[in-house]
Amino acid sequence: MSGIETHAQIKDANAFDAGKTIAKAQITVWPTDEWWKVYGDLQLDDLIARTIADNPTLLVARNRIALSQGVADSMHAETLPDISADTSIMRERFTALQYIPPPWAGNTIWNNKAQLSLAYDLDLWGRQESIWRASVNETRAAAAESQQVKLELVNAVVRSYVQMAMEFGLRDIAAEHMEQIEQRIAIARRSLKAGLGTEFQVSEVEVPLPLARAKIEAIDMRIVLLRNQISALSGQGPGAGEGMTRPTMQLNAPVGLPDQLPANLIGRRPDMQACRWRIEAAQQNIAGAKAAFYPNINLLAFAGFQSFGFAQMISNAGAIGGVGPAISLPIFDGGRRRGNLSVKTAAYDIAVENYNGLLLRALQDVSDQLATLQSNAKQRAEAETAMQLAHKTYTLAQASYRAGLDNYQHVLDARISELRQQETLVQMQAARLDAYAGLMRALGGGAKDVIGSQAAPR
Repeated sequence: MSGIETHAQIKDANAFDAGKTIAKAQITVWPTDEWWKVYGDLQLDDLIARTIADNPTLLVARNRIALSQGVADSMHAETLPDISADTSIMRERFTALQYIPPPWAGNTIWNNKAQLSLAYDLDLWGRQESIWRASVNETRAAAAESQQVKLELVNAVVRSYVQMAMEFGLRDIAAEHMEQIEQRIAIARRSLKAGLGTEFQVSEVEVPLPLARAKIEAIDMRIVLLRNQISALSGQGPGAGEGMTRPTMQLNAPVGLPDQLPANLIGRRPDMQACRWRIEAAQQNIAGAKAAFYPNINLLAFAGFQSFGFAQMISNAGAIGGVGPAISLPIFDGGRRRGNLSVKTAAYDIAVENYNGLLLRALQDVSDQLATLQSNAKQRAEAETAMQLAHKTYTLAQASYRAGLDNYQHVLDARISELRQQETLVQMQAARLDAYAGLMRALGGGAKDVIGSQAAPR
């Protein structure tokens, strides 16, 4: 085993500089298991319930847990005694030319045997137990990965739903914008009919109309695609999306981070939990690979009866039995054990570095989503101010028109300007809803801390 050692070291989450964005964030509680309910949309709640129950990808992840558990159970069986019974009844003719004595030589008789056997690997160096513990940790990793799959799917449904809500808002604006264009065209045609305008003026105001219709069609297409996507994520066919109504999402939850984020993030994010369990499994695999270098002792025993014919089979004369150890001592194997230990050691280093990399990405993910939310709040404040000014301008234009001080074209211009500001505000509101969902995913989406709380295998 000399010269084969691990090199990777697990990074301490608190040793990293989390940055001002995380350090100065408002203190909030950890997300709940059903964090998406803060949006207050019953249709969204139903879609996520269907996703959790029926999505094939999530069902596959859950079946992987059962598969890993089956492997762990089979590894556990290797640590227990193996007791078996064997009975054979055979009608057999024995040769007269070998060691079979008369009266059996050259005759056909019954050869009967009933035997109870015991085999027990004493596992003095803990090899089998290490392999079993590794498989138990792999099962825990599979369970954590199943939680991560659930989190990713729920997050995908929420973010697609947010996108669909935005598209509905944009469609309303696009429809009103097209109405504004149609009003301009109607005014231009009336002016032409009254001899106050020209064909050029009519043609000029008609140019944006086809593009406005195309924009509405493009939005309708995106809504259809989003409905199909959400239906597929929730384990349903495209037809289910046709019945989806317009989202009614709202978000009144505070934006912030739980206290002591870096350290607690390790136990809250399912993907990080899975990495930790894989490190534990790799450690046990190394222990098992090292134990293979030492002698192994198996305890073997058997007892039963064997005889030709049935008359005296169950008797002292027909009794058979034996007990004793079977010892195997590795002397030369061409480097097979060293190669196996090198594989397990490298697997441990890979698992540790995967964990360290994921920890950095997790902190970045949290910081990115929080920075997005903080910036979005400032941008929305400016957009709402611009919206108020645009609405004020539109109101003044209407008043000026009603007083006969201005024409209706200025009213339409002011309304189109207000619609542009409204479109920006709709997009920013959707960005806020989306970033909040991203933050919930970055925090682990309500997963519980199972690192250290799981009982060790018995």
